[in-house]
Amino acid sequence: MHFHFENLGLLDQADLTLADLTLVCGENNTGKTYATYAVYGFLRSWRGILRYVIEDEIDNLLKDDNQNRIDLAAMFDGKVDDYLARLGREYVSGLPRAFATDSNVFEHTVCVPSTCRDTDLLTQPYQRRVQSGPSGKVLATLNKEAGSAVLEVLVADAEVLQRPFGGLSDFIADAIADIVFAQHLPRVHIASAERTGAAIFRKELDMARTRMLKRLNEIDSKELKRNPFKLLQEIEADYAWPVEDNVEFVRQLEDIDKYTGDLAKVHPELLDAFDAIIGGSYKVVKQQLVFQAKGAAKQRFTMNEASSCIRALLDVGFYLRCRARAGDLFIIDEPELNLHPKNQRAFARLVARMVNSGIKVFITTHSDYLVKELNTLIMLNQRTEHTRRVQQQHGYADAELLDPTKARLYMTGTAVKQASGAGRRGKIRTLKLATIYPDRGIEVETFDDTIETMNAIQSEILYGGDL
Repeated sequence: MHFHFENLGLLDQADLTLADLTLVCGENNTGKTYATYAVYGFLRSWRGILRYVIEDEIDNLLKDDNQNRIDLAAMFDGKVDDYLARLGREYVSGLPRAFATDSNVFEHTVCVPSTCRDTDLLTQPYQRRVQSGPSGKVLATLNKEAGSAVLEVLVADAEVLQRPFGGLSDFIADAIADIVFAQHLPRVHIASAERTGAAIFRKELDMARTRMLKRLNEIDSKELKRNPFKLLQEIEADYAWPVEDNVEFVRQLEDIDKYTGDLAKVHPELLDAFDAIIGGSYKVVKQQLVFQAKGAAKQRFTMNEASSCIRALLDVGFYLRCRARAGDLFIIDEPELNLHPKNQRAFARLVARMVNSGIKVFITTHSDYLVKELNTLIMLNQRTEHTRRVQQQHGYADAELLDPTKARLYMTGTAVKQASGAGRRGKIRTLKLATIYPDRGIEVETFDDTIETMNAIQSEILYGGDL
């Protein structure tokens, strides 16, 4: 999946292609968060936007009394990127809500998503029944056979066509989303940089309730009596989507704990690797979330009592155990937060395990330790006689080795762009793709330059004076 952005906050222009492992590095206030939040917001909201974009086409097909077949190849073959571009244009109008900021911030923003591979309209079968509420009466059936690009729409009851909300066109749009677009647009989960605070105050952070109380205090009582719906109209989020969604996730952990995710069932070793990092495991005991340390004592700590490392990785652990499935995109904002360098290295190895088990991982980071450990995993992937000896000596598992073709690293920075029509060249703020070498890993200028400067200063202190 590829994204082209223009005038996105601090980024003048940027191109970002999602890989199995995507890393974004750079100094503070250079645009990493804008790129990350914009990608997350699109993947979070595209299904709702798609309904809006294609509803007229679907309604026109349903108006034909003889039309009970939708030829997906005729609609979408060679046109998926055109539809994604339309989704991008609609999405831009919602960016202020995604970022919880003023509408004028994104007035000139451009977002153009596109696919990086062909669309398979034939392989996946699909079937869904549209049923009425309590009675369970079948109103319509949607069906697509494997090997066919035709979606059959069988209407059993005209009631489904007349519904003002959730009508047949919405169900057809959902089917199209699953069959055509979901193969390009992964399910997304985010661990935002605010996750440590969310872990501490998760019970108090009922954002909907907080917004409602705030608006109740601001709205005149007479006005509220005249128009009680005004309260709903006034309730707008005060937080960006990634923060709000992260808070809502950790607030529901006692319920989420009841489920084991598809990935955890197939790859329980992921959970073992995660528990080794935190030195224990998360448990829900009598509806109380605790951290239970390893060892004979098996001490239990609430989130208020636990270390900052335990709180920082809370949602990561529950996502891996309860929600993760192959094909997901897992966005982790600054995974190094509150982690000792030893655990930053261990987390890099966990990330490689995630990638090799089928999760796509998107990371923003300031950690030289994390990137250098990923470099080690890339270099060990050469699997030569020498690297095999090193791998065995230092205890790296095959599941931790990282194929360099699966990784991309972008650095925020400036580039020179030819000004259109004027013949002058100017600098733009952008994302620059780093080179990844199979034998020595990733070059990250932003880290290397800082480390070289520090080494030079220390050398001058040590050896620059008079003998």
